[in-house]
Amino acid sequence: MKTIVTSLLIMLTMGLGVFAQESQPDTNYEPRTLIGNSPSSLGGYISFAMGNTALKGHNALMGQMRLAARIDHSFSIGVTGTGFSDFLHGLNYDRKTNIPDGYYIEGGYGGIFIEPVFAPHFPVHFSFPLMVGAGAVMLTEDMYGYNWNDWEYQSDRSVIEIAPFVIVEPGVELEINLARYVRLSAGVSYKFTNAIKLDAGKEHLMNGLSVNGGIKLGVF
Repeated sequence: MKTIVTSLLIMLTMGLGVFAQESQPDTNYEPRTLIGNSPSSLGGYISFAMGNTALKGHNALMGQMRLAARIDHSFSIGVTGTGFSDFLHGLNYDRKTNIPDGYYIEGGYGGIFIEPVFAPHFPVHFSFPLMVGAGAVMLTEDMYGYNWNDWEYQSDRSVIEIAPFVIVEPGVELEINLARYVRLSAGVSYKFTNAIKLDAGKEHLMNGLSVNGGIKLGVF
């Protein structure tokens, strides 16, 4: 009987020790990466991305840059800027009444953003950036002339019309922990803006989807 009681006491002591060990918080939390690990809980990153954005029936090439602080691996806050142009798609001729010779749509916007990150300890996870800011969109055209000094024709881009706007852009991104200081991203977002007055009328020219892919460099 004494042996049984002693055995039970030993097992109970061991069980309490294991429970106490498991219930303590993990102070060495490290998000897992495909190559190496990232131990820091306070960091930041700079990112570069390119993609396509919709402009009321038109498509434009876009480039984006972010500078952010990342807190506790799971939340980022920072500033961002985006530029866009549809010159690769050629001239637009859908405003023949006011711009019969065709035009391009170009511009940019920037602001502050927040970015909650879901399950950052997994090598592949999601983030949900939300940007609030302002920008301007322009209708432009090429002006050609002959440079007698260089004996050649030259072209300059001139602004036909410009309009400011405010913008809110929520999105979702797939984030891949490639290495300790490198992450890849692919995302989709939607632009909401105020009504923009261009070409003698108001329109939601900037409202539409954007898709992008990029790289993030920093301490996550």
